[in-house]
Amino acid sequence: MDLKVIENDLKAYLESKNLHLFELKYHKSEQTLSILLDDKLDMDKLEEISTDLSDYMDKYENDIEGNYILDVSTVGAERPIRNEEELMKALGEYIYVKTKDDEQYGYLKKYENGVLSLDYKEKNLDRTKNIEYSKVKKVRYAVKF
Repeated sequence: MDLKVIENDLKAYLESKNLHLFELKYHKSEQTLSILLDDKLDMDKLEEISTDLSDYMDKYENDIEGNYILDVSTVGAERPIRNEEELMKALGEYIYVKTKDDEQYGYLKKYENGVLSLDYKEKNLDRTKNIEYSKVKKVRYAVKF
């Protein structure tokens, strides 16, 4: 199975429907094909899209080993930030950053020369923390309560 070919085809199909593919993954051990959409959808719309994609993906039944479960979902409010390009799009947003030694929530003030600058509050004082992107293990959007 060439997942990249399926992904490119699926991406074009979704874009024709004004939807956006965030990620396509095949979990062999669970026999699950996961389609993660980068769109805000209510449950009714997600169910409709899932049915449509199930029909669409039937053309790949010979390309995917055995029977599989199709899992269609959205990326959600705490979506991962996977690369520097997505990090640049997150400027001004509230995010969570985890490194080997630390974790921090804050607003992404800037990203320059491989360094993230986060603004956050600590005991009602405004603080800024600089974190080298090369040391980041995980970064995602966060919901502030």
